[in-house]
Amino acid sequence: MLCPRVFLKSFVLFFCLILVAHANDRFSGTQDKKNFPHTIVIEYNNEPLELSLTGLTIRRKFFFDIYSMAHYLQKQTNTVGLNISYDNIYKNILRNNSIKQISMVFLRNLSAEQIQKSLRSGIKLNSNENEYLKILPQVEKFMQAIYSDVKKNDEFTILWFPDGTVSSLFQGKQISLIKGKNFAKTLWAIWFGEYSVVDRKDLVEELLSSS
Repeated sequence: MLCPRVFLKSFVLFFCLILVAHANDRFSGTQDKKNFPHTIVIEYNNEPLELSLTGLTIRRKFFFDIYSMAHYLQKQTNTVGLNISYDNIYKNILRNNSIKQISMVFLRNLSAEQIQKSLRSGIKLNSNENEYLKILPQVEKFMQAIYSDVKKNDEFTILWFPDGTVSSLFQGKQISLIKGKNFAKTLWAIWFGEYSVVDRKDLVEELLSSS
């Protein structure tokens, strides 16, 4: 049986190791900016369009890094000059008609079932029962397209177009094309909604610094 002093030392050491690991995660999050360009060009209606980075973050669960992600927007909004609150920025992203893109890079191996469960949970958290039932057909179609396990460094991309169409790509190959503005908004709410699974402020950091 450990004496109280030895137990206390062990606990302090364990706690310090957790803090160091978390600090390293924050550092890796900063370094992750190198993996995502500041601007990207996509084609829409046979026209090249430039999207700008609004921010990036890492999805974590407990002490595990799940994926890094960047968010892009077709047109940035001047937020600093208008002293707009963070809450208004999130709402504006969820309701404006600009083309938006979420780019993910997985940081660990995951099964398709784990990914589906996580996304479905995020959708349910950011919708009430009635809202969820209305978009359920689109949700099921979206989940059916996620049938492959992922490996570390695999890429997943989601685009939201002005007409409400959501295009999903895995490793650069389109896996689903789903139309429904309410579905698109609820899907984006996983990261920008009230019950976001990440730190939402990180996803609008570039909007604030560039305004």
